[in-house]
Amino acid sequence: MRTFCAFVLGLALSGGTVALDANDFSLLVAELGKTKRATLQSGTAIAVIKDGKILYQGYFGYADIRNKTPVDADTVFYVASATKPFFALNALILTEQARLRSDATLAELFPKLSFANLDPQAVTVRHLLTHTSGIANDPLVWATAYTGLHDPSLRMRMLAASTPHGVVALGDFNYSNVGYNVMSIALEQSEGMAWQQQLARNVFSPLRMNRTSAYISMAAKRKWTLASPYSMLSPRPEQALYLRKVDQTMQAAGGMISTAPDLARFLLAQLKTSGAQPSPLQRAIRVQQRIQVPTDGEGYEDFARSHYAWGWYVGDYKQQRMLHHFGGFAGFHAHLSFMPEKNIGLVVLNNEDFLSSKLTTLIADYCYGTLLNEADIASKVQARFTDLRAKAAAIAPNVAKQIAERQARQWRLSLPIAAYRGRYSHPLAGTIEVELAGKSPQGLRLRWGQLDSEATAYTEVDTARIEWVPNSGQVLRFFAKDQRIEALELEGMRFAR
Repeated sequence: MRTFCAFVLGLALSGGTVALDANDFSLLVAELGKTKRATLQSGTAIAVIKDGKILYQGYFGYADIRNKTPVDADTVFYVASATKPFFALNALILTEQARLRSDATLAELFPKLSFANLDPQAVTVRHLLTHTSGIANDPLVWATAYTGLHDPSLRMRMLAASTPHGVVALGDFNYSNVGYNVMSIALEQSEGMAWQQQLARNVFSPLRMNRTSAYISMAAKRKWTLASPYSMLSPRPEQALYLRKVDQTMQAAGGMISTAPDLARFLLAQLKTSGAQPSPLQRAIRVQQRIQVPTDGEGYEDFARSHYAWGWYVGDYKQQRMLHHFGGFAGFHAHLSFMPEKNIGLVVLNNEDFLSSKLTTLIADYCYGTLLNEADIASKVQARFTDLRAKAAAIAPNVAKQIAERQARQWRLSLPIAAYRGRYSHPLAGTIEVELAGKSPQGLRLRWGQLDSEATAYTEVDTARIEWVPNSGQVLRFFAKDQRIEALELEGMRFAR
């Protein structure tokens, strides 16, 4: 196994061009070292898989920039939507054990629940786990991923209020968290245990993923080093983002922490499905990799996405069939991918959310290009790194410009700003508290469960821009009647005062 050694560290610091042998990762180390120094010292963890083993591991930057805590093999990262392959596999293991059917309908999963807005006989487990259910449910998505305002009873009420998507029909691919959220509720009922415990029992434990959990509180409990979240889009990139995951916002569509070596074990299992007497886990993995539906055809960076399997995107990369899933959330970017026919795979974890997606694309380009003996891969990737660093230099000025433009907007409110204070409630999504904030000019501060942010003025009357999720703005609209604000609306959800 190749590791980050003193020789490689010297190459990284020198920044020189390196002559490469097959499976030599020294140029990658050098370019990552230069890029971290030129941009942000956030962390990156890499594990490369080949022929049934971890061929290379690399650890760069800091899990905690302020305290200069280096990333290493034991650092746990939040992996966001890269949770989906794990949850889908858990469901398939249950089907192998005859405890679940992939053609079971919503009506069968929830026989006592009344769905007022959709036909529960039409939607199946397969639809839910392949993003083809045609269901919309914003309250459920916001509650489980962001606000944390939910409990078992409320989740059932949210589920019953699900509606047809309105644009995407049943059977058509539309990537979202909804199906996985719905399936987690169903499996908790049928299995009599939390979905997090099911993953530990059926996936983490058999694969000896001993530093992986679907409870973020496990990191503190076991004294694991948990990477803090950063963003190059932040006005102060070296300051950790305010929004942190808690157990209430760890959900089946995005709710795991893990290390690069643990995730490499998962990919090794995905690449080893043969055997005279395969276990239910191996049989489930075989099923998991079978194409289920065509996607909308949209790729991501260099990665084609022509089809979706059970929790895996499928598409050609460097003329080879690749299965992959990535995860993005405020302060994090995760990459899991593998090529079954070539018996190779890659894990990349980052605790930064913008530049890291582009950085990871170059890491994948180099690692797969090296493993596949691609001609001129070294010079090609070196040029891409140089270009990335040049473009990264423009991020801070652009961020400052955008912030200045937003701050220069004048509030367009129909009533004095104090009239907007109050508590606004939604029957399913909980309560948003609006307070006055700032000094001169006064603004508004909004709290909604785990979310807390100051709003800025927007371009229309009685609207505001809120950035509860760092670097991702939403527009709120207030409604006035008889000289009183009576409600606010967010993404179609109306909160009454």
